[in-house]
Amino acid sequence: MIFYFSGTGNSRHAAEFLAGLNGEIVEISKAVREGKFSYTVKNGESVGFVFPVYCGSVGDPIVEFVQKLELKNAGYVYAVITCGAGMGAAGGYLAKLLKARGITLDNAYQLVMPNNALIYSGIKKADECGEAIRSAENQLDQISSRINRKEKAQIKGGLKGTIFRKTYLMMLSTKKFYVTDKCTGCGKCQSVCPVGAISLKDGKPVWVKDKCAKCTGCINRCPVEAIQYGKATEKRSRYVYPGLK
Repeated sequence: MIFYFSGTGNSRHAAEFLAGLNGEIVEISKAVREGKFSYTVKNGESVGFVFPVYCGSVGDPIVEFVQKLELKNAGYVYAVITCGAGMGAAGGYLAKLLKARGITLDNAYQLVMPNNALIYSGIKKADECGEAIRSAENQLDQISSRINRKEKAQIKGGLKGTIFRKTYLMMLSTKKFYVTDKCTGCGKCQSVCPVGAISLKDGKPVWVKDKCAKCTGCINRCPVEAIQYGKATEKRSRYVYPGLK
């Protein structure tokens, strides 16, 4: 069983790859919306958590899910943390969260994929993203082998992850989001928002919550690039994992 959270498709792809054809995957944001926090797996079955790093730590949807999680009969427990450069202390913070639920995190693997955080920095060109994705496939093969061997490691960084998370929590305001005249009113942004921060008013998106998860799903997945965050994003490219609907 694999629990995953994904804003623009990187972590979803990783979860599907690791699950193979028959493995069960659970979308964390959907589980939170439906209040599904109790899971029983077959004795000894491996359980994975796949999600992006946020400010060197763990984002709100994952935190909310793990803090209420009831997991029975799990064997090897691992995390695969997607990132543009490094996973920071996200593994350590997840280990801390899981420990509070009586679950031991056996290993945390870093998976470098194209960056999607265009509200903070520029996105690489399409050919560079393609190269990064091809590299990620090789990384996934290696990670999959290590998971099959049930490799364990001492996971540090719980304190550092707590400090980094404070920075993340300071950056969740939706105040800078706005929509341009390009908007067609398709509602894509509303449907992909994992925390229900967007509603449609007169056919246009409005941010109805003061805070969001900062997953960048709305701004990256808008089909006409109508959503902006401040002025800097107007000149920046978007990124969505190829094939994500």
